This record gives sequence, structure tokens and C-alpha cells, in this order.
Amino acid sequence: MHTMNTAHCIEVATFRLKPGVSDAQMLALEQKIRSGQIQSQPGYLGRELGKDAETGEWLMLLRFETRAQMNAWMAVLKSAPEMKELAALIEPSSMQMRFFTQMA
Repeated sequence: MHTMNTAHCIEVATFRLKPGVSDAQMLALEQKIRSGQIQSQPGYLGRELGKDAETGEWLMLLRFETRAQMNAWMAVLKSAPEMKELAALIEPSSMQMRFFTQMA
């Protein structure tokens, strides 16, 4: 991963899983995503996943070197099989995404 001085793009997404979807299913799919097509995307720096144990809400942080590279991945992910699997686990109305630029 690049130094924190690098002004890279960060996507912050929060979501809930559909009823009946287990944490184990989500975590197994996350491993598949991290080792899949995203690895070959220009500018990819990493993904992090966390969960609020009290509310059940999940947090995903995705980092790319530039917003243009992030946008290119957003176009690709629509056809990535592992991302279709992810969409099937997430409650659509709960998904919120925001984009930030690393400042320091």
C-alpha cells in the first residue's frame, strides 16, 4: 500500500445483509472478491471490511490511487461475477456509498 501522503480515492460504503445471510457467507465472499478481478485493476490499493456488532451494519472501505481508476472499476464491477454475488447478499435499500480524497 502506498504511503499515507498519497492523495488517493476512498470509497466508503455501508450496508446491511439480507435476512438469512450469515456473516460467514459475507466473509467468504469478501475473500473471493479480494483475490478476484479487482486485483488486476490499475490503481487498486485495497479493501477493508468491518461490522457494527450492535446494529448489524457493515462498512467497506475501498482505495484506488485516483478517482478515475475508481470510476473505471465501478464500470467493470457491474460485470464481475463476484460483485453480482455480493449484490445478492446485500439489502439494496441499505446501501450507501460516498467517495473521498485522502488528504493526509
